[in-house]
Amino acid sequence: MRKRLSIVLTATAIAAVSCGSQVDGLPMPTETPVDLTKLSLGSYSPEPYRYELSIVAKAKDVRDLEAKRMLNYLTSATDIDPETNTLAAVETYTDPDGPFATPALPESLREPITSNSLLAGAYVARTDGDPRSPRRLILSVLRFSTVDKANSASTGIAQALRKEDAHSISVDGRPDVSAFSTNWSSGTAVVQRGVYTVLISYGRADPDQQAITANLSKAVNLQLTKLEGLRPTPWEDVLDTPVDPDQIMRRALGSENPKFPFAIEPDFGAFSPDGHLHYERNSALLQRAYAESRTDLIGRRFGIVYRTKDVAGSFHLQSALATLGKRDQELPAPPLLADARCVQLYEPDPVRKYDLMCAIIRGRYVGVVTANTKLSGQVDPVLYERAAAQYAILSKFE
Repeated sequence: MRKRLSIVLTATAIAAVSCGSQVDGLPMPTETPVDLTKLSLGSYSPEPYRYELSIVAKAKDVRDLEAKRMLNYLTSATDIDPETNTLAAVETYTDPDGPFATPALPESLREPITSNSLLAGAYVARTDGDPRSPRRLILSVLRFSTVDKANSASTGIAQALRKEDAHSISVDGRPDVSAFSTNWSSGTAVVQRGVYTVLISYGRADPDQQAITANLSKAVNLQLTKLEGLRPTPWEDVLDTPVDPDQIMRRALGSENPKFPFAIEPDFGAFSPDGHLHYERNSALLQRAYAESRTDLIGRRFGIVYRTKDVAGSFHLQSALATLGKRDQELPAPPLLADARCVQLYEPDPVRKYDLMCAIIRGRYVGVVTANTKLSGQVDPVLYERAAAQYAILSKFE
């Protein structure tokens, strides 16, 4: 069952690889040649599959594109508290019921969110990974149809979450922010900006007024600064935004089931590094690796493809993606893919629930494929078939 953090506010273009460039300070590595004709693909195709919306796009499709774009404007949790580095949840919403389906938000917020007709939203939750004395941070941005509705939602959310005995928290220079804490073990902030409502929760195991105040204020300031770059796209213009920029989605393995290569899942999409960072298990490590490898675009399909500056950048990013966490185990590389790095995770990925992954390299691109361990405890061979298929697909663009 999916682990979720609820807010206890009580309350609580095909680019050629540059042979003469490298990641600053790193030697230029070389790829091991691969005979594509000998790769074992299983039932997977080596051909790229297009990625596009239906000819007749529904309102949900439009809102989904906007919600995923909003992820690019959520600040990184580790920029607020470096300890909140463990992924708990990433969600996007396309209707008022979305936040309550998992549930990510408490039921007390249903009325202000539904009565003001939520159109799209993004939500990220992280912890410090310690089940005994956890720190937790939740960031959410919700879009409404008008400024008035966003303001009404913001007011209603704050009223629903704030108890009579709550302590007010002052955020310097931002008098319009409603921030408060009931017991100093968690703090909440709610504020409206244009058609957006921002909701933030920060908590610790033990009451600490100074830490709650400082980190909540930091979160508000960083998030509102980040939000300044987000302009609400007119709904009639959303479909003008490319869904497959520079064919990044076409480069990714299309579907878990090779019989249905055009499947679209809720977290599929093209992301900037800032947006995709929220999906990474170790966001602090990957934030540095994105910058050092100059990763500038990520396509998240069944396979995930990262575009770096060059081959050196790809090797550097791959190393970060395959870094072992506590109790993780390194797996042998797939047959013929000597440069691949594969890992068996001790804790499944919170979003996609996989516990096996391989990161392969082809030029300036890194591809990640995943699978699950068999009930017998053995590595499912499909992991290596997917890795081979992902490598073959990327090779089609060279």
